[in-house]
Amino acid sequence: MQDRPFSIVIAGSGTAGLLASLILRRAFPELPITVVSSSKIGIIGVGEGSTEHWRSFMELCDIPLERMIVDTAATHKYGIRFEDWTTHTPDYFHSISGSDDIFAFGVHATYVGFFEQEKLLTNQTSSIGLIRNKISRNNLHKSTNQYHFDTFKLNEFLTSIAFNKRIRFVDAEISTVKTNSETGNIESLILDDGSDIPGDFFFDATGFNRVLMNSIGAAEWESYSKYLLCDSAIAFPTESDPSGQIRGYTRARAMDSGWMWEIPTQERRGNGYVFSSQFCDEEQAVQQAAKKSGYTIEKNRYFKFDAGYLKNCWVKNCCAIGLASSFVEPLEATSIGSTIQQIKQIVPYLAAYQPGNTASQKHFNKSFSILMRNILTMIRLHYYSDRTDTPFWKAMADMPINPELEELLEIWKERPPTRYDIPNNNGEMFMSPHLAHVAQGQGIIDTTPCTLTINRMGLREIVNSEIDKMRQARNNHELVDHAAALRETVQIDQEWGNR
Repeated sequence: MQDRPFSIVIAGSGTAGLLASLILRRAFPELPITVVSSSKIGIIGVGEGSTEHWRSFMELCDIPLERMIVDTAATHKYGIRFEDWTTHTPDYFHSISGSDDIFAFGVHATYVGFFEQEKLLTNQTSSIGLIRNKISRNNLHKSTNQYHFDTFKLNEFLTSIAFNKRIRFVDAEISTVKTNSETGNIESLILDDGSDIPGDFFFDATGFNRVLMNSIGAAEWESYSKYLLCDSAIAFPTESDPSGQIRGYTRARAMDSGWMWEIPTQERRGNGYVFSSQFCDEEQAVQQAAKKSGYTIEKNRYFKFDAGYLKNCWVKNCCAIGLASSFVEPLEATSIGSTIQQIKQIVPYLAAYQPGNTASQKHFNKSFSILMRNILTMIRLHYYSDRTDTPFWKAMADMPINPELEELLEIWKERPPTRYDIPNNNGEMFMSPHLAHVAQGQGIIDTTPCTLTINRMGLREIVNSEIDKMRQARNNHELVDHAAALRETVQIDQEWGNR
């Protein structure tokens, strides 16, 4: 056994690298953790929305909620509003709210009741404040598990937290990745000043560059281009809503060649257009986005991507995380959430890691593949649309469907979604209720199996009762203006000198 402590080195200090450092510090309180990155290299900064996994991350790492709200210009996120994704339901939400307390052998009985009545789930179960830009006064800022934030301020915030948790930062560029000639394991990172950072286990958080993974020949990519057409994006900021209101949700508006996001922070809105280069180039994308948003786009960030993931994100003594390991597209804000899940999943393997633990690598990579297939299923479901009004949407209608989604679509023709449709052993991000919201919005749920299920299981009375409770719960709490509540929190923080 080695005399020195087992050490972890993370290459990259974007969101993924910082999330990894904080989760790993929580898991390994005394181990040396070093983050290596260059301040000369910027962050992409297009993902400003989180999933519900964010709150669990904050609680795990003891990160104060109010401080995060203030320091990252964060806003509440209660879901995603999908506009014009179908002709039959041009406005619906993916927003998990009301719980289903009925025991019905895995059937989401109350959801089935709403399906049968052809009433959209979010409209019936979410607070009436959702579309009025209001939030609950009770338990302020804790009525959601998801948030929007300024990406650059988030980076500064997480860096400051990491400093306080004894995580070492080295500001330098990596010039060489030194590997062992016999084992192929990484021994150290040689920096541009000639110094080196040795380690026992390495994380590649260098984004699309995959500096470490490329150095050990481990960058075989599993592309989703067979199922998804979008491969390009532009990102640009606009001013906050002139009305002074701040929405509590992300907007995802379907476009001629893809879709456009709008994410509100306290100080501005982050926007982007995700599109297919087969049907639109950058210049056309800028023109279309300007027309849709109503703003002149003077400057934007453009990037290309191939949706998919590394077939083996853990190779030798290195694991790729964040954009270095996977990227599908910004739809459903999966990047941050999948990174959180990925790091949490690897902790038990890392706790007992020794060189040569190949069974652990295989098992983890298998789990990660399942996680990524779950994300693909959710994303592909949004494009299962009746739209054929543009060349892009016509082409999407002819695209193959991944086997996991195809199986669910066949099942849902015969019975409603159940909590057993998606296993939850590999960090999957999207369970049956998530899929159900989108499936209903996309017009996939058949009402006939819903009626049969309710009647044969004798659920009519209890389902109707639960539906009434959920409807009443929509407005049984005090609401306050979202923007005003955020301003109040910032003002109090400044007055008390807690920044």
